[in-house]
Amino acid sequence: MDLRALIGVIEIPDLKKFFPEFILLLLAFILFTLELFIKGRERKFVLNVVSYVGYFAVLMSLLIPWMYKGDTFYGNFTNDPLAVTLKVFSILIVLAILPFASSYFSAKRSFYGEFYYILAFTLLGVFILASTYNLIILYVSLELISVGFYILTALLKGSTEAKEGAFKYLILGGLSIALASYGAAFMYIYSGSLDLREILTYQGKDIHYLVLGLVFFLVGLAVKIGAVPFHYWVPDAYQGAPTPVTALMASVGKLAFFIPLVRVMPLVQEKFSLVWTITVGVIAALTMLYGNLVALVQKDVKRLLAYSSIAHSGYIMAGAAVAKVVGMKAVIYFLVAYAVMSAGAFLVLALMEKNPTWNNYMENFYGLRFNAPYLAFAFFVYMVALLGIPPTVGFVGKALVFMALSFDKLWWLAFIMILSAAISTGYYIRLVVIMYMHEREKEIQAASAHLGEKFSLFALTLASVLLGALPSLVWFFVKLSAENLFTG
Repeated sequence: MDLRALIGVIEIPDLKKFFPEFILLLLAFILFTLELFIKGRERKFVLNVVSYVGYFAVLMSLLIPWMYKGDTFYGNFTNDPLAVTLKVFSILIVLAILPFASSYFSAKRSFYGEFYYILAFTLLGVFILASTYNLIILYVSLELISVGFYILTALLKGSTEAKEGAFKYLILGGLSIALASYGAAFMYIYSGSLDLREILTYQGKDIHYLVLGLVFFLVGLAVKIGAVPFHYWVPDAYQGAPTPVTALMASVGKLAFFIPLVRVMPLVQEKFSLVWTITVGVIAALTMLYGNLVALVQKDVKRLLAYSSIAHSGYIMAGAAVAKVVGMKAVIYFLVAYAVMSAGAFLVLALMEKNPTWNNYMENFYGLRFNAPYLAFAFFVYMVALLGIPPTVGFVGKALVFMALSFDKLWWLAFIMILSAAISTGYYIRLVVIMYMHEREKEIQAASAHLGEKFSLFALTLASVLLGALPSLVWFFVKLSAENLFTG
């Protein structure tokens, strides 16, 4: 083959399709440079302004169709409706969390400059993960996200809880990557390809390699999403991390780590439908029951919400057990719904923690309506939404999962889901009763919230209700994302 022929078969990547990722990478390096060279009081202001400008630029680039439509890089990078939808919601959640970060770290007299550029690198990993079927790119993006979360978890100066949580997360996170790598190796042996679409449609003889690969891959992802019995890092990491970081891990982190599972769903429906349903369904059932049962006995509200997060991983996996378009719609909607609810709930705690006398034990929530009426109301909305009471976004999410299970006649899993939701009533309603039906036991002055924090909390509270009362606001994107994956 001569040089001209060789050049003819080499595809030059369409760089326009990487534009949001390029902006994020540039933003991360700019923030890193600014953090190094700008000192004094102006550093906080500059880092905040540059972050907002950068993330809004990324959001705008995602909303311009010609920049993201189609595949590139030999089909290894795709900007399909699913990728774009999840990227947009990730950016919106990050913009909601950002106002809380600077004031939180200032109140704790801890590091905060590092937060900004590590967050940008982590979000870059989320964006890449959302757009790939390639196992190597998937591995790199998972590592980028994970390393970012390890560092962010340990960011509180002098906190032994933060260091312990980060260490457990690091050890189990490393295990998950190792397992996923073994899975990728077995799948490559089976098919000779690194593309999940080619691997799962390949008609090879040694199918046991594919089964082994899928099992290792699924277990690796189960560690990342905090599914039982691979959940041990979640309570300690969520409790020890700075609370804005916990909000980020519970919302954007969960959304990101479910992406590979979502992309595999259409590819297993023919070959492994029964095996997939049983495996994912059993893990989902254990996760729902365990998370809710252990949450019942928690006295620390932040740790309680960590176990609630485990339970919600189970609800989402229950939807994923239905490897059909109806199951995928439920999963995508629930991921968006949980990102909104969990971010809001943890950010209420972040605001309260700015008060140096505050801790997250339940006795401090007695009569919260007197000390912080607007925070009590916001927290009430999030608890009702997480419980799944209409007309909140949590109700629609759980209803969609239940309908998907009914459609596939998975009555045993639907029953366990209803039972788990009933168990969760015990701790969600208890928090509401403590805040609104008990007198305050001690006077605790609520920390003041600046305009950005108030706006973010208002937006998340409104979204928790509005997206439930009017699910059509996001349903078009959910439907388009799911149907595009199943029909191509």
